[in-house]
Amino acid sequence: MTRSLPSLLFAALVFAGTPDLPALESEAVARPGIRSVRLLTDIEAIVPGGSFTVGLLLDPLPGHHTYWRGPGIVGVATTIDWTLPAGFEAGEILWPPPTPVLMAGIVANGYKGPVLLLAEIVVPEKIEAKDVTLAARASWMSCAVSCNPGIADLSLSLPVASPGETPSRDAAVAETFAKARRAAPAPAPEAWRFVPRLTARDRIELEATIPGLDPAHAPKIRFYCDDMQIDSDEPQQVEVVDASKGRLRFVFARPEFAPTDAATLSGVLHCPDGWPETDSLYVEISAPWPGPERSE
Repeated sequence: MTRSLPSLLFAALVFAGTPDLPALESEAVARPGIRSVRLLTDIEAIVPGGSFTVGLLLDPLPGHHTYWRGPGIVGVATTIDWTLPAGFEAGEILWPPPTPVLMAGIVANGYKGPVLLLAEIVVPEKIEAKDVTLAARASWMSCAVSCNPGIADLSLSLPVASPGETPSRDAAVAETFAKARRAAPAPAPEAWRFVPRLTARDRIELEATIPGLDPAHAPKIRFYCDDMQIDSDEPQQVEVVDASKGRLRFVFARPEFAPTDAATLSGVLHCPDGWPETDSLYVEISAPWPGPERSE
């Protein structure tokens, strides 16, 4: 069975029970274009030497959207700048798969509704304090007819578990985190092959070999580039080169301001009909540029 980001996933994030568990989430903050932004976690105490997940939940006002890590030719990606106690480390953001969003008629990559961004926090072996505070400065762009840049300073205070203690978890939050992880794009299978070429100053071709792909699915595939190498507002072309081997050729428009020193062409491929060898509708790819063939 294929899976996508469930539309009902974030409806569960109302979390009617959280007022009784103040340690599980930060105070919600409202900003122009944003109904609320907050930090939340599923743990009730921190275990030294372990790790746990913190989510940033952005809930935009109706008609507004925020942006993916590679917003396209317009928009600004959401960021999280952590201020953590000594010895604590925050991992990279786990991004949900993007969708096309419109800003003033221009297609970008983002999220039309609430979005949950997860980060893993690694805990040191020894913690002297009985409780710790995690602080984060979140910044984003919320757009509708116009755009509203936003910043919020958020903090989450949690007790430290005693030696031998096994703290409980909030089941509703834990399940929401698990759904978000399952919905995240999967790595492309090792057998898949991708070779990008710059065939003109304003054109990139991507040769793809995806064994087992149904060629009828090819016209629906869309690539979300995670930097500005691809013009998100221009149509994408997909040609079936060899149906028996799953060979495709993508043609993308390249904007004038595209980076010239990128080592790879990377991002997320979406096939709404599903991919072979994976139960995800989205796959992460990273294709190295082949040296001199990059020049047109």
